[in-house]
Amino acid sequence: MSQALHTSSTGINVGQSQINVIAHNVANINTVAYKTANMTFETLYSNNLSYGSAATKDGGGTNPKQIGLGVKISGITRNFDPGTFVSTGRDLDTMISGTGFFVVQDADKHQYFTRDGVFNVDSAGNLVTQNGMKVMGAKSIYSNAGSDKTVKIPKNMLAVVQGDPNIASKKISELNNASITQGKVSATVKDSSGSDVTVSLDVPDGNSTVQTLVDNFNSALSAAGSSASFSVADGKISYSGDITFNSEGTTSNFLAETGLGNSSTSNNLNETVKLQDMINYNDKNAISLNNVAIDENGILIATYNDGSVLTQYVDDSQAIQWKYTTPEGVTITGSDVTAEGSAITNSNFALELATMVNQEGLVSLNNNLWEWGPDVGEIYYGMAGEMAFGSIESGGYEESNVDIAHELSNMISAQRMIQMNSRVFSTASSVMEILSYLGQ
Repeated sequence: MSQALHTSSTGINVGQSQINVIAHNVANINTVAYKTANMTFETLYSNNLSYGSAATKDGGGTNPKQIGLGVKISGITRNFDPGTFVSTGRDLDTMISGTGFFVVQDADKHQYFTRDGVFNVDSAGNLVTQNGMKVMGAKSIYSNAGSDKTVKIPKNMLAVVQGDPNIASKKISELNNASITQGKVSATVKDSSGSDVTVSLDVPDGNSTVQTLVDNFNSALSAAGSSASFSVADGKISYSGDITFNSEGTTSNFLAETGLGNSSTSNNLNETVKLQDMINYNDKNAISLNNVAIDENGILIATYNDGSVLTQYVDDSQAIQWKYTTPEGVTITGSDVTAEGSAITNSNFALELATMVNQEGLVSLNNNLWEWGPDVGEIYYGMAGEMAFGSIESGGYEESNVDIAHELSNMISAQRMIQMNSRVFSTASSVMEILSYLGQ
């Protein structure tokens, strides 16, 4: 009879544990990106009175005789289904729509995972969680190794924009401040005798270099006996000598795009920019940060008070590159952007996401954090919207996925489990009390 006391006590104990799990779920119903915990049960081993026997030629078989010894916790699992999107209208509130975790780092450079995308920018320009952990930036769109660079935004910056000294080797289609179409440019020049001669200058397609365009022009001028010539340097095309351009016979937009119809030196056709941190916040040349937003790929878009924009993008080779847009609207990308200073060179603007073979193997910590557990398996890192990672929704955060109706139903079931096992416990105790009086 004492076994019934022990058996019923196992039911009472696991019922109380289930209520503890339910209480934690209900307490976190409004916690950002909280993942519901679910408890399951399994039987304890049985007391085998008989293992049974097989049928024989002369007799039948018997089944085992077993008395179960109670219940135990089988496991506590997590439901990692995404919660619903809660709109806040705040640019730095983000939700991962799909697979992935943000990667954050504490002061000791220990990294953790979180689905909590409520971020801030601290006084040093770091993108941080609400408890001050730095957000990590992706080093590539997909990798089996994490990044060592955090997301840091220059709060004061100097942008030096100038004509590209290597413009001659640029393809025509790559020019960032001109969109020149293929065709002809008609011009009247003086030949060696001083007479007017009309020449047709050939503008090649966008795959040709600027140097090829200039060489085509100079070949046509030389063939006409003209001493005029074109040259290219520091982001501009210029000409010298007596040249008059004609509208008739001109089929390319070359003159309008370059401004050479009104001047012997063009506008900047390709611009480069050198970005650097400003240590002296009072420097009159500094441009200060105005606003930060995050796009669907988890890339920060920093807007400055002069109207310029600094962000990043993924190029055709899948590399993450800087992109700077001047106040005049010229977009400078790739190798045309150079950066100096720790806030730029040691930072990525692309938020790093992580996914793993078994996310239920993660160990839950406080502050909405998860850390690696021995059954997690290999961890993969990358960017939102790439490979297996979900996209980013900004302007809100992920709600807890707790189903309150389901939790209350489980709570009633656990309560009844405790009550019924308590009744069994009380009955077994009463029987033992009766037995104690026998023989008196």
